[in-house]
Amino acid sequence: MSGRGAGRLRALLRALLITLALTVLIACARPYQVGDHVLVEWGEEKSLYPAFILERKSKSIYRVHFEGYPSRWDEDVSLPRIKGRVEGPVTQPPPPAFVQRSQGRDKAAEGGVIGRYEVGDQLRVTWRGSTYRASVLEVVSPTEFLIHYEGHESAWDEVVPVARIVTTP
Repeated sequence: MSGRGAGRLRALLRALLITLALTVLIACARPYQVGDHVLVEWGEEKSLYPAFILERKSKSIYRVHFEGYPSRWDEDVSLPRIKGRVEGPVTQPPPPAFVQRSQGRDKAAEGGVIGRYEVGDQLRVTWRGSTYRASVLEVVSPTEFLIHYEGHESAWDEVVPVARIVTTP
């Protein structure tokens, strides 16, 4: 084989190896799936928020639910906004500015207390001047909770702002 032929063969083999390596890398990267916990850029600040994938709309659009927020904030997001899978515990950033504005509040208005209660927490909640034992059924937003009054039927369950929570029992 002439020097020119051997050079072409080496270049062809190099291109083939590069193509094969890229194919293996792409095939090994598992695409996001329904139920995956991911970090998503959200809000003007582009902070990363934990979310989970509800639905795959297309190859590059996913419907996500932001953890700790009601379903009204679920959103279709493009693949570039998903910054990877959640690995281990994640510190929840404060709500995006547009969420705070929609609630007519900001962190200062709540004294900096946001999202300190979780599902199952036992609380004391005021209602019409009296205090009742209750438990958290759902975190509606970082400042609102769906609660169940102990000893009362579920018809009395309601969403309460953090301002109506007096203490924990």
